[in-house]
Amino acid sequence: MRSRPLMTIVGVTLALLLGVAGAACGDDDTNGGANAPDAEAYYTDVDRIQNSLTEQLDAISEQSDAAYGDPDKALTSLSAAESAGSAALEDLQALEAPSVAATAHADLVFASEDLVAAIQQLIEDLAGVEEGPDFESFLADVLQPDSAYSQAAVEMRDACSSMQAAADNSRVEIVFQCPV
Repeated sequence: MRSRPLMTIVGVTLALLLGVAGAACGDDDTNGGANAPDAEAYYTDVDRIQNSLTEQLDAISEQSDAAYGDPDKALTSLSAAESAGSAALEDLQALEAPSVAATAHADLVFASEDLVAAIQQLIEDLAGVEEGPDFESFLADVLQPDSAYSQAAVEMRDACSSMQAAADNSRVEIVFQCPV
């Protein structure tokens, strides 16, 4: 079926951006010092921001249902996903993570930067692609395990899992919607 590869790309992109949003949170109070960020507040903010981004991405997903097989509509959907991801990345970069989440936070920032860059490259590469064999070839290339997008997706899954592990190690009962 022609529409399946784009559905996979957009779906995985949206899921991974949820992981980005899941990390974009939290800042002050106590945890290891008078001015150190509070881990519980940090992870609670993660959940709040994740829920907000989920609403945005659900709307993009509904919009992208019409995109399958149409490069112009796919471009619109990917652009909206990139915009949401970039906003979440900006929020993430502005945070001071608690020491218990510092490594996971840094890994997530790095993975988020790579994923946003990969999506930006997809958007650039998709511009001018015609419906039909060119579009099918574009989708097949994106889904290759060695594509920049696929590599960024794996990196994001790993970083999201690390963030969940940091929350678990902090004994904060929260479940991030990390992609499987």
